[in-house]
Amino acid sequence: MPYCTTCGSEYKQGAKFCGECGSSIDGTAPVTARRPSANTNATQEVVLWKGKPASISDRLKGIVRLNTTTYTITSQRIMVKTGLIGKNVEEIELLRVRDLSVAQSIMDRMLGIGSLTVFSDDASAPQLLFRKIHDAQTVKDVLRKAVRDEKIANNISYREQI
Repeated sequence: MPYCTTCGSEYKQGAKFCGECGSSIDGTAPVTARRPSANTNATQEVVLWKGKPASISDRLKGIVRLNTTTYTITSQRIMVKTGLIGKNVEEIELLRVRDLSVAQSIMDRMLGIGSLTVFSDDASAPQLLFRKIHDAQTVKDVLRKAVRDEKIANNISYREQI
């Protein structure tokens, strides 16, 4: 059997393109679009961070199981779940995140908590607030890295006009 000059894999006699790398066998017409393999479409969503509000009142609510707000950051989206009886879930895709902001008062700094605001292009929730979370600056860094990785993975870039 013949071998591809680009990747070295075997191909069937009479084939016009290599089944592995997609390059032209006869060298006349290069392949411009390549069919995605099964492994590239199977990106798993991974939980990067999960937390709850951590102020003094929220900690007291947690003792009696009334602190029902949960914040989750995954490799593809941000979720805020609230509600004791009924549940309200707000989601933002990481691709829609524009900016992040952390705010801490003096008391918040002493307690090691802060509020993280996510600014996005999402129509239903242009601002999403993570209220009084533990170690807000670290959570912001985790979210910033996840947003950058997701945008790079989807070939999304933006420019500002001056």
